[in-house]
Amino acid sequence: MRSLPLLLLGAVLLVAATLPEGTSAKWTAANPHGVVIQQVGRFAVIVYDLAHRAGMTYVGVARGETEEAVGGGTIYRLVVAAAKPDGSRAQYECLVWGVPGSSLTTWKLCRFRKIAMA
Repeated sequence: MRSLPLLLLGAVLLVAATLPEGTSAKWTAANPHGVVIQQVGRFAVIVYDLAHRAGMTYVGVARGETEEAVGGGTIYRLVVAAAKPDGSRAQYECLVWGVPGSSLTTWKLCRFRKIAMA
């Protein structure tokens, strides 16, 4: 029974030792006017709005970055602008994971939060 924690620790160390060096992902700037980036931004606002019934509409992408995800796909970190029914607008930071060219059901909105304006 005492050897189980040691066995688990050994397995974790073995996996960590076999990972290739330099596997840290790097964020790459994305063109906020690019078609895919615009689609991902629109997806983020629509999914958030459907889940929270906020009445938001997509305005555009202010800036964005992409990163290859471990295990496949792409992570998109975007700042999107959205409007509320009263006409007010705000910017939101969103994080979306997906595989370009795949079906909509494989995409996930991981984070969507309002950016505090200074």
